[in-house]
Amino acid sequence: MSETEDLINFYDRTASGGSKLALATVIKTDGPSYRSPGARSIICEDGNFRGGLSAGCLEGDVACRLDGDNVPFLVEYDLSTEDDMRGFPFGCGGSVEIFVEPLPSEEAIGALRWLSLLNEPAVMVTIVNNLTEKVELKKRTGSRFGVDLSQSNFYRTNAATGFDQYSEALSDAIVSTFACKKSKLAYIEIDGITVRIFAEYFEPATTVYIYGDGEDARLLETFANSVGMYVQRFSRNKIRVTSTLYSDYPAMKYAYNVIMTHDLNLDTEVLKQVLQASPAYLGVMGPRSRTERMIASLPLDVRSGLNETNLYAPIGLDVGAETPNEIALSIVAEIQTVSKKCTAKHLRNMNGAIHSRNFGQSKVGS
Repeated sequence: MSETEDLINFYDRTASGGSKLALATVIKTDGPSYRSPGARSIICEDGNFRGGLSAGCLEGDVACRLDGDNVPFLVEYDLSTEDDMRGFPFGCGGSVEIFVEPLPSEEAIGALRWLSLLNEPAVMVTIVNNLTEKVELKKRTGSRFGVDLSQSNFYRTNAATGFDQYSEALSDAIVSTFACKKSKLAYIEIDGITVRIFAEYFEPATTVYIYGDGEDARLLETFANSVGMYVQRFSRNKIRVTSTLYSDYPAMKYAYNVIMTHDLNLDTEVLKQVLQASPAYLGVMGPRSRTERMIASLPLDVRSGLNETNLYAPIGLDVGAETPNEIALSIVAEIQTVSKKCTAKHLRNMNGAIHSRNFGQSKVGS
């Protein structure tokens, strides 16, 4: 289950209980931080929460601020203090700005539900504050406009309170966010009013297709699910009786495939179908020589579609794995590394910030 789905389920379970709730979103960080912009948490007034902005300290403070007023607000935290009057001696360094939306709010929860259904990247633009003292215009805070990468799915809140026009400034903010693949703050004008927006770059949960039903395949399914990946596993019987494994080939370009039936003929058949879908990642269990033999047996037109940079055979990172559990860890670690476009290494050997700092704030219309 993805973090977004977990937040929705948590909200659906707790919303009817009468407690004050809020959706809190990190919109800006400066210096060290536990999470990056776009991180979310649904917080109850009793301090219970789901998701995460921090290790729990910020969520507790946000919970204390839920006074029943249904107006969104911003909170800034200086995490460098070691003697905070509220009893939060952070000492982490850096600062965090959080946008808090009391619930219920259809703008907020509706956006989460829309994002949870996507299978490709998207940008969600939210008005986080208005540079005006007019009450009727301040009501636009929290309004949203979302679009996926192929521009086939859109999300728009009530047009009367927010993005009633797909303006050039809004379009520029969306295009630039897709280009840099990072969330950002910006100022744009809507109906002559300057507003501050948070343009969030959203990537859906990593989709993993597992082919096999051995103990190692089942453990991999469980482990991948536990870290928020969307997993579908094909048994050997299903592969034998299904001529076409996929109904949506275009979506396969975002999919991570793991072939591990331990049957040479079945693995070769799966390999043939997967290659025709041009996947983001193709991992094959077993020795390199076995995979090379499988590839050599395929028709030339199928082999021509092989992108060796997306082929991981043998599959997994070298973490000294021996047992099925350890092998599952090795495979999930490799998928995580590839999907996040990073290189596995010890954090202690890194210079600078752990999280990418490619995050900025733009001026009006930029």
